[in-house]
Amino acid sequence: STSMKTFVVRSGVLAGSAALALATVPQAAAHVGVDAPDAAKGGWSTLSFRVPTESDTARTTGLTVTFPKDVTFEFVSTRTKPGWKVTKVEDRSVTWTAEPGAGIAPGEFDVFDLRVGPLPTDTDTLVFPATQTYSDGSSVAWDQPTEEGADEPERPAPVVTLADAAEDGHGSHGAQTTDDSSDDAAGDEQQQTVDAPEGR
Repeated sequence: STSMKTFVVRSGVLAGSAALALATVPQAAAHVGVDAPDAAKGGWSTLSFRVPTESDTARTTGLTVTFPKDVTFEFVSTRTKPGWKVTKVEDRSVTWTAEPGAGIAPGEFDVFDLRVGPLPTDTDTLVFPATQTYSDGSSVAWDQPTEEGADEPERPAPVVTLADAAEDGHGSHGAQTTDDSSDDAAGDEQQQTVDAPEGR
């Protein structure tokens, strides 16, 4: 059976707006999305999952991001978030759980970062189904596929589009994702890491 593993914390310092990712939710972005502007085939990328609280009465207290089918990342790292515990099901998913009294209030959103790599070279997109949990016990599955040429579904799964790899083999930048807006990271990262290779 797959075991649950708690990430090992690697300390650092967050600065600037990335440390204050909480904000009012724009109506056009009122769904869980992902931004990864540096995602390219064969490269490494920071995936920023934007999570709004749509409920009028309950806080968001949990987020589970499931990895794409048939994709295994050598490296998975998360940015430390005060008030949240991070757990991982090996090669399958990452879950953030709010500590008592914490969470995302109604009308606000927060951002949850994953650093992963290397990215696959045999696909153009990666789908990351997500489940959002609320303080009243309810949950929302963001797992519906978005078909090309069709209207966006009610609960679309977050999708990362991979740019073609650069000639140097390290991947290019500027891939589009399902969430056009993202807070830029500033300062050194606080990260929680599993099996991180040296120099990454």
